[in-house]
Amino acid sequence: MRISSQYFLHERPATQNTVVMQKPTANTKKLLHEYKKTLSLSQTLFDISIGTLLGDASLQTQDGGKTYRLKFQQSETLHREYLFHLHGQFSDWVLSPRYFLEKRNMWGFQTISHSDFTKLAEIFLIDSQGNPCKKHIKAHFVEHFLSPIGLAYWIMDDGGKSSYNKDYPRKGFALNTHGFPKEQVEILCQGLQSRYGLDCWIKPNKKKMDNCHFWTRS
Repeated sequence: MRISSQYFLHERPATQNTVVMQKPTANTKKLLHEYKKTLSLSQTLFDISIGTLLGDASLQTQDGGKTYRLKFQQSETLHREYLFHLHGQFSDWVLSPRYFLEKRNMWGFQTISHSDFTKLAEIFLIDSQGNPCKKHIKAHFVEHFLSPIGLAYWIMDDGGKSSYNKDYPRKGFALNTHGFPKEQVEILCQGLQSRYGLDCWIKPNKKKMDNCHFWTRS
């Protein structure tokens, strides 16, 4: 499958479905409350969020799960421009500037907390019995939630060559899924095969943790 270049880096923020008022310049509760009412998570930003949460992004709650915020961190060396791009895409949802973690050589930012992000928490952080859990993959995840936009951002966020050895016989792409148990990596591989026709296989990395790979010819 060939992913159209329209899904990759572009500087125009994903549009909202509602008119957004001017962002509050200070953390005044009343102004922030009114501002949040104007925000609605667009389908494009939802799809981007799905892809980045399969990678290095995380969800955080400060009120027992009533609202959530997205947190992004990426390497200065490898993904600085990508992180800046994400900051632009979520600009309506961000009140604070990007920050740099000198000791970790990483850039990051976080969104405001909002009830629209609970949709993402229900997908990633709530198990089939309705109980909170760590980030995980449900059955048929790809078929139900991973759009072409989400796949493109997942690749940009946490993808790479299957092997950087030029003599390696299988030329492919790797998605760093080792943060998930093997059975959940299998769900992702099966979903990529089913929905996108990608020829996938699971290969342990040097630490014997499972990553999802697929042929570049798919």
